[in-house]
Amino acid sequence: MCIPGSRSKLQVYLTSILIVVVSAVVFSLHSIQPVKFFAILSEMVVIGVSLVAAYLLGNRELHKGIPLGLIFLSISTYFDLLEALTETRVYEFVSVVLLVIGLPMLLISAFYHIKERKKRISEFRAVVNNSLDGILLLGLSGEILYPNRAACSLLGYSSEELMKKQVSDLLSEDSEKKFEKAKSSLFAGKNAFQIELELITARQFKLVAEVNLVIGRDTKEDPDSFLMTFKDVTHLRKIESTLIEQNKFQRLLNELITEVLESDFDEKTYRYFLMRCVEVFPKADAAAFLLKKEDNRYHFVATHNYDFEKLKTVSFAPEELIQKSSDEVVIIKDYSVDYKMDSERLEKIIKGGRLEEIKSTLSIPIKIDDDIRMYFNLDSFTSSTAFDDKEVVNTAIGFGKAISVLLWRIQTVNELRRQRKLMEKLSMEDHLTGLPNRRAFFDCAERQVEFSKRKSEAMALLYLDLNDFKGVNDTLGHDVGDELLKSVGKRLSTVCRRSDLIARMGGDEFVYVLPSTGKKGSREAETRIHQAFEDPFSVKGRSLKLTASVGIAVFPDDGKTIRELLIVADEKMYENKEKLSRESKRVTIT
Repeated sequence: MCIPGSRSKLQVYLTSILIVVVSAVVFSLHSIQPVKFFAILSEMVVIGVSLVAAYLLGNRELHKGIPLGLIFLSISTYFDLLEALTETRVYEFVSVVLLVIGLPMLLISAFYHIKERKKRISEFRAVVNNSLDGILLLGLSGEILYPNRAACSLLGYSSEELMKKQVSDLLSEDSEKKFEKAKSSLFAGKNAFQIELELITARQFKLVAEVNLVIGRDTKEDPDSFLMTFKDVTHLRKIESTLIEQNKFQRLLNELITEVLESDFDEKTYRYFLMRCVEVFPKADAAAFLLKKEDNRYHFVATHNYDFEKLKTVSFAPEELIQKSSDEVVIIKDYSVDYKMDSERLEKIIKGGRLEEIKSTLSIPIKIDDDIRMYFNLDSFTSSTAFDDKEVVNTAIGFGKAISVLLWRIQTVNELRRQRKLMEKLSMEDHLTGLPNRRAFFDCAERQVEFSKRKSEAMALLYLDLNDFKGVNDTLGHDVGDELLKSVGKRLSTVCRRSDLIARMGGDEFVYVLPSTGKKGSREAETRIHQAFEDPFSVKGRSLKLTASVGIAVFPDDGKTIRELLIVADEKMYENKEKLSRESKRVTIT
């Protein structure tokens, strides 16, 4: 620190004093003896040195009494010089007074400065040593000059051991290159450099450290050291890496869920799902799905990196599983239970499931409605600690919940699809005979007419009515009549080609649609229908012999639309019915 007053003001004082001294010497040189001259010259040197020292020290962080004491001593010497030149006693008195003031001031100030300096050094050491961050003071060539306690603790060395090392001894190969690059930047004029390095501890553990490197300079602003502060971010980087993996896994899961919801969760989807999961889960080499089926046993329904053809015939009762029906995510390392199963299954598990190669398994239960419907197993062939990380287990737990929701959703969607298909079937099916109903007939027949138009082909429509069916209901009851209709429907179905359609229009009326069929083909079909009624029908222990009347309409000669064809076929059917004798139309019941 400077004494009171600015630097320029002090320079004025020093210049004035030097001018007075020089003037006094020059003024009295002619009367000075050689010995006395050298004495005066030495005192001038003392004055000059004292003033220069006061000036220089006044610009440093010193107790302000030190430069001030030196000024008092230099002025005391000056008055002593004046007394020697003028032999005036008052100058000697002033010199003594200034000496009495300046010398104690200098000594006391120096004492307080040293005391304060020690206190600051002690406080600095306390701050450095109690810092949670590691601190290393390095020489320009990389030697460790001083480590704080945190550095020793983080690196696993004692202070004495570290001070025998170079910083390069603590760096991995890549980190050493980064460190040299940082040093070059500091030498080039950069004051500080932040970098992430991999430090090797005494136990050869690689510690990821966030490092701040600062260059130290001497009074001439030349580099003389490096201050390296660092903190352990290994766990933080691990968490970041885990979050990245989880984010990656979540994206995969979302993609898979989308794909699965757009398709059926079949064997192919299972295999694809397993393959993608093995890609995402760290250290997973293979995977398998065990699904509980109707027999209450768990079956292999898909695998990845296993021989599925050998495993698909293998199943386990719940009590045979290593998991023992656990609903928790478990890590399996002991497979002795598997070796106790029957020889046939064991051989398949060893060959197809690579049992002897598995080091560790992460087993994830998939629950629906509190029932474990599936186990999803991830296996590692390389490490028994592959899945020991808590974050991996947490990810697996979340995965299991997501898959449970997915399977529940798929189950619900599939049930809705089944019900919708059933409703569609019921809406297009005659509830009594199981044949297509009137609605299904019109839907199919109209499309067939359009197809025949495009192909310029003929199409036949046969309208059939049972003769004297009312007599069956009146004589034997509607229950027998319904059973008779079922039997008629089955027999009429045998007359059809696979490309033909037979539908029940209602009551005792049936209709055929015969694609690519003209008049000749339709007459042949009519003959087969009549032949089908030659044998009696057996219903509830009764034998019923009946006949049917058939009317034929052919597209496009008899009509261009299905309505027109129906009208023509219906009219011809009634014409044929009128031609039959009364006896021929009667049902014979025995």
